Amino acid sequence: MSTRPSEATPPNLRADTREHPMASSRDTNPSAFQEAFVNELRARRQADGISRNKLAAKLGCTPQWIAKVETFEKPPSEGLAQDLDTYYQMGGTFHRMWEKHVEARMNGLIPTGFRPLIEAEKETDRVSIFEPLLIPGLFQTEDYARLVLSASRRPDKLEELVSIRVGRQVILDKADPPWIFLLLRESVIRDLQPELLHGQCERLLDLAGRHTIAVQIIPVRARLFHPTGFQILGFPQAGSIAYMEGTGEHGQTLTNPEAVRKLVVLFDLARSEALSAEDSMALIRAHMEGT
Repeated sequence: MSTRPSEATPPNLRADTREHPMASSRDTNPSAFQEAFVNELRARRQADGISRNKLAAKLGCTPQWIAKVETFEKPPSEGLAQDLDTYYQMGGTFHRMWEKHVEARMNGLIPTGFRPLIEAEKETDRVSIFEPLLIPGLFQTEDYARLVLSASRRPDKLEELVSIRVGRQVILDKADPPWIFLLLRESVIRDLQPELLHGQCERLLDLAGRHTIAVQIIPVRARLFHPTGFQILGFPQAGSIAYMEGTGEHGQTLTNPEAVRKLVVLFDLARSEALSAEDSMALIRAHMEGT
């Protein structure tokens, strides 16, 4: 049976091999959905009176892999879930449990204050981002995300955190993606690590070339001193909300209309100090090429 995931599967839910790429040691705190997955697997296998060796042979994997999943040494992969659904004719039950498990693991790693933003991103139709310190998550390359997240409190979960962050970018490739307006201070580009500079600038230029995305650089000389990044998210049938960054994963979501309005004004003021989109792309290229 094939274990190749569907190309339509979001990157943060995609597994290219049977062994889940985000875990490398025994899971001492499995999610309830992982426990349900394992219990169903064991029950089905034992009801059939089939050994791990025989089941592995039918699925095209190793019995060691089945054993690791059943003993929680490894979490199940998307490929295994799909193959079990096919073999037992479960109509997607194993795959749904796997999706819920991945979602639960993600929520356990995402700071509480950041979760509303991630959920809101899925529904927004326009996002205005002001960022004075870092490339924002929706625009980060995987290498840049890995560097930023390596300073987090969860170095043992680094690859999971990177996967979550890169997975958020799936909204950029929707059939009807949101409008995104990014204001980025020039120092963010200027101070990129040499090994990341080219790839990250290419990513910015690629996204800036899309008709739904505008990237503008606020030059060093601009008289703008707001030190904190923020985002304003709009929705087709609801009022706008905002997310204000905070130190140590203590960002907050703002829903009060007056607080959001003040950030809208601040964004407009910052945009008045920014270069045009065309000049901004030229500046990014200049930094990328070292000219």
